[in-house]
Amino acid sequence: MEAKRGKALQKVLLIFLTIGFFYFLKQDTIWAQSRHHPRQVVLLVCNYLELGDLNSSDLPAFRAFFRKGAGALLNTNTAAARTSPHVAATVSAGSVAFGTAEETLVFGGSETYQGQDPVSLFQARTGFTPRPENLVVVDLPLIVRANEAGQADAVPGALGDALHRAGMRTGALGNADLPGVPQRSMAVIAMDRRGIVDAGNVSTGLLRPHQEGLLGYRTDYQALKKDFLALRQEVNFLVVDLGDLVRLEQTKEYLTDEVYLRERRLILREFDQFLGWLLQNTDLRHSQVIVASLVPSPDALNEKRLFTFIGVQGEKMSPGLLVSPTTRRPGIVALYDIAPSILKYLGAPEFKNMEGRPWTVAPAAGNLEILADVEARTFFISLLRPTLVKGYVLLYLVILAGILFCLLVNSRKSKYFSPFLLGLIAVPSVWLLIGSFSPLNIWLYLLIFFSMVAVLVAGSIRLARNKVLDSLLFLCLATVGLLLGDTLAGNFFQKNSVLGYDPMAGARFYGIGNEYMGVLLGAALMGASLFIERLGRCSRGLLLLVGGLLLFTVGITGAPQWGSNFGGMLALLVAFSYTFFRFLGIRIRKREVLVIGIASLLASLGLFAMDYLRPPELRSHFGQLVSAIQTAGASAFLEVVARKLTMNYRLIKYTIWTRVLIGTLLALGVLFYRPIGIFRRVLTKHPALAAGLEGSLLGAFAALIFNDSGIVAAATAIIFPAATLFFLILQEQETFF
Repeated sequence: MEAKRGKALQKVLLIFLTIGFFYFLKQDTIWAQSRHHPRQVVLLVCNYLELGDLNSSDLPAFRAFFRKGAGALLNTNTAAARTSPHVAATVSAGSVAFGTAEETLVFGGSETYQGQDPVSLFQARTGFTPRPENLVVVDLPLIVRANEAGQADAVPGALGDALHRAGMRTGALGNADLPGVPQRSMAVIAMDRRGIVDAGNVSTGLLRPHQEGLLGYRTDYQALKKDFLALRQEVNFLVVDLGDLVRLEQTKEYLTDEVYLRERRLILREFDQFLGWLLQNTDLRHSQVIVASLVPSPDALNEKRLFTFIGVQGEKMSPGLLVSPTTRRPGIVALYDIAPSILKYLGAPEFKNMEGRPWTVAPAAGNLEILADVEARTFFISLLRPTLVKGYVLLYLVILAGILFCLLVNSRKSKYFSPFLLGLIAVPSVWLLIGSFSPLNIWLYLLIFFSMVAVLVAGSIRLARNKVLDSLLFLCLATVGLLLGDTLAGNFFQKNSVLGYDPMAGARFYGIGNEYMGVLLGAALMGASLFIERLGRCSRGLLLLVGGLLLFTVGITGAPQWGSNFGGMLALLVAFSYTFFRFLGIRIRKREVLVIGIASLLASLGLFAMDYLRPPELRSHFGQLVSAIQTAGASAFLEVVARKLTMNYRLIKYTIWTRVLIGTLLALGVLFYRPIGIFRRVLTKHPALAAGLEGSLLGAFAALIFNDSGIVAAATAIIFPAATLFFLILQEQETFF
């Protein structure tokens, strides 16, 4: 019996040894292949090339590249302007960063600049000694000081540093030089924190004189190809800058339109031919090629078309749309997502200061058509936004002023303002709904907009049994329901709304923006107050149900996967808690204030912990902040606070929403005194509404404190309560007469 067991154990052991032998043999083969075929990333920079150009019949290689690879619109936000130096510094840092004010000076060891040796100048400025084959960023101290002075939490050169720590090398080829004017900022992408690129050529040796003398220089593609073939054996990350479009745009004013278009078409053909050659000479089984226009053209900037584009093809890439946790929007990524994505593919550890996140691919057919549609819709809404928002604000202030005037001078005519107040309340919902189909014709948009406002107002009046409360109640609850439903479904309506956020500007990409967060606060409190008023007496259970729904709204607003608005969550929690205590008839004393404070603290800690415990690639900015504090200490938190205060101060000075807040407070102040007694009479008649109004004012103040654009949230939070109060005052005045 023992002998049989021994033989059985020997067989099992032999099986495990055999499996282990073949496993390690396979691993050795993989490691050998990895050493023989090190991964490589080539970043082909085609600045000023536009998404619309890719539809040209002159660019078959570009169209095929996107058909086989993944693409996205590129948010070009930096810490300063959208110029080559700032863009290159941002990509290099993996965070929004400052570059130099003028073109960044980058040279190789064999060059001279204004009679000086750039390498010696670099050594004198930085104290670093490069190798003969290195490229040096002479302006490194200017870049470092710009980020220190601007309090940017960014480290230009982080990408190169991370690659060097992993034993990898970087390179750069090409430039956008004009005669006597070096334009080589794109090489900064490949530098480390010392301002050194391992190898490359950014000299005029890669250029040839333009035969007709229009551009001064043109890219010498034969020389570029020769250097590319030599350099690709030496580096893991290579930046190739095709600068001819930049040169053309900078000499455009000296050319007729016919000559400009002819030259541009010729340059595009050369771009396309080079891309086709590059793909043929790159092993895409062990490499990735990134094609990107990183800097918007001057014409695009003048027209406020701030998106550029990016595409990736190669190993671990499939056809579709790029998406990153930065944006959570398939087809839109940010400049600062490029560095973390390169590091992830090459297997290098990510630099901890990077704000960007690695992208993945969302499968999709016809990515170029999808990107063109997203760009068109985003641009259209961006054009409409300033005019429509200013018009809404102006109309709001005019209506309030008109009501006050009529109340003080001729009370009988003030009743005609009631439908307009309902219209003001309906507008945020209409802007939300119209975003679902976003007509791209301004006149059609306006026709649909005004028709929907009229239908909502007429419907609310028609359905109202209680002519004083029901219209308001219907519009407030409809707004809350639409906002919460859209947030749970992925914010599709808000992303395409005039009152939503602009992904081209890059302030926010997902969740509830501060405009709609304020609307949600005001609409929810007015809806709850009007609901309780409408029912008259409420049981304890019904009040608890209302409280539960308010708490649900707080949770949706703050949850990282839905609203992702921490400041908004705190503002709602403060406002809703205060109002709920008042609904219950509890006087607000020190104990209640302490309860609200503890609840806010616990909610904050829970929210941050929940987000931080998620995988890094799924974290929102909450979890990233915790990670930054863990790495950099309290300074990371203080930087965020300072940035929010700076943003609030700037917006208070310049945004039109400041007028809404000030105008509303002035109007309420006038109502308090004139007509005599009407303010007190309405609030006494509607005690739940009085509680909601107080809570809304408190919430607006909390939003002002807790949000980086708090003035916007405070202003939108006050619109629903103010319009509701004025509507009830008009009804009271009509009854009185």
